Amino acid sequence: MVHRLILADNPRVRYGTGAIMYFAQGIPYGLMNIAIPAWLASQGIGAGQIASFLAVIVLPWAFKLLSGPLMDHYEFLPMGRRRPWVLGAQLGLTLSFFGLVFVENPAEQIGLLMLLGVLINVFAATQDVAVDGMSIDLTPVEEQGRLNAFMAFGKAIGWSLTAAVSGVLLVAFGLGVTAIVAAAVAGIVLLGFTFTLEREGERRLPWSRGEAALAPREGKSFSGLFKGLNAVLWTRVSLVLMLVMFFDGLVSGYGHALMPIAAINLFGFTTPQWSQLVAVMGLTGAAVALGFGPLIDRYGAKRMLLLTISLVAIHAFLLAQTQFLWKDTLYVKVMLSIWILLGPVTMVSMIALAMAICSSVNSATQFAIYMSLANLGAAAGSKIYGMVSDQASYGEAYILLGALTVVLIAALSFHRHRHAHHHGGRRKTGPAYPVGMSTGGAGMYWSGAMRCPKCRADMEQIEIEGIEIDRCETCRGLWFDAGEVELLRNRKVAAEIDIGLVATGKAQNAIDHYRCPRCGGGMTRMVDPKQPHIWYEQCSACHGSYFDAGEFTDLATMSLSDVFKRFTTPERQ
Repeated sequence: MVHRLILADNPRVRYGTGAIMYFAQGIPYGLMNIAIPAWLASQGIGAGQIASFLAVIVLPWAFKLLSGPLMDHYEFLPMGRRRPWVLGAQLGLTLSFFGLVFVENPAEQIGLLMLLGVLINVFAATQDVAVDGMSIDLTPVEEQGRLNAFMAFGKAIGWSLTAAVSGVLLVAFGLGVTAIVAAAVAGIVLLGFTFTLEREGERRLPWSRGEAALAPREGKSFSGLFKGLNAVLWTRVSLVLMLVMFFDGLVSGYGHALMPIAAINLFGFTTPQWSQLVAVMGLTGAAVALGFGPLIDRYGAKRMLLLTISLVAIHAFLLAQTQFLWKDTLYVKVMLSIWILLGPVTMVSMIALAMAICSSVNSATQFAIYMSLANLGAAAGSKIYGMVSDQASYGEAYILLGALTVVLIAALSFHRHRHAHHHGGRRKTGPAYPVGMSTGGAGMYWSGAMRCPKCRADMEQIEIEGIEIDRCETCRGLWFDAGEVELLRNRKVAAEIDIGLVATGKAQNAIDHYRCPRCGGGMTRMVDPKQPHIWYEQCSACHGSYFDAGEFTDLATMSLSDVFKRFTTPERQ
């Protein structure tokens, strides 16, 4: 029996598809950003040209947020809301690799190679936006952390394997054969994705049989997309964060231009050796970064970011001052490995800092702007190294890397945001969210808003009697932090805040397996001891509680019918 690959119905299909599509995004990063720069250095191409190449090809990732409104406006629903965009972008990525076959002499055709790199990354960035949108549309809240982990490691495996294999193929067979292999792998991913559907009954291809499972929705214009951003984007904390994000990209881009050139021309690495080192340490860094989240939750994103970028600065200055050890192969390998390892770990802290200030209503767009600034900084950083490479020695280049990192630390010192608010003399901490990391290119997949654990819509904050609770904008479910239910359990408050349809609440009550929207902890199924017909869920970690529409009103009101419900309601399993 053939199992249908329906994304909306099967979590394993979602995990596998997310990992495979992110694997495909890793192919251009491993080839264009890791293997080819080292190969170009081995071909005698100057550092300035290589740095300019890296600065230009990253630009599609800086402007990828512009593709979001296009995807919202132009849809072909018979094939799904996002799936046609994923298929089109993956097809474009596959075909664009073949363009590299025409680069026979990279020294004389660096402009063509740069143009093809931009084209390849346009399709890769578009595929990234489409896959993220599809994941948000189809994945329940309680699965998002796991899906992000699968996608993160899918991409890490994609770029690491591509870097390692491409480093060998470029030296042994040249760019043409390497490009054909990359296109073939991307094509296999494309073919596999054609067998998946977003929802039952949709078309696999435009000419296949099938019908739209969703009704059309009104398209979003650019003006509508950015409406309301001015209120949050130009605050002091946001402006400081934009400066921090840009300088973080600057440091990253400068280092990504400097390190492969130094590895080949200074430290005597071959292209395969450098590619394989980046592959191994990049995977290690991805694993360390995914385990870094608990430390961020405990000590705060700013403290952990200060720690990691301080290590980057110390590493750069130490490498500059230990030139007498540059001939020691083991020392050089350890130092380069540390630099590769610190990259993804720093990125996790940086993204956590950005996520904390994103508003609920505009979180996706606001966060995309911050990431675009980081990618623009990366382009500028690569270009800066290209400009100074001819005048500065490698020791001076490492000192400049350390100096840029010190500027980043200085910018971070002005960050004063605390994602919290008060009620009743207590500080109510803001939500923590699961995070998935995709190394290279786009960065991370986050949801900055607190989202309803049942229907996944944004939750708005409602203030009542000096206490802030959270209410779903769609199904009207209510979230209470620890102790708030007892403080607000009265008929007057319930009538004001519990405004959803009872029928909707009863339908949502069947969903009782999900993660806490506040802290990501496990939810325990509860029964009110006074009214056992009222079923709700409470977080085992932060002790917050979620009530479906109508349940809190029922909880705050004791009637004669509730006495009879005590005997007719079955025991909750």
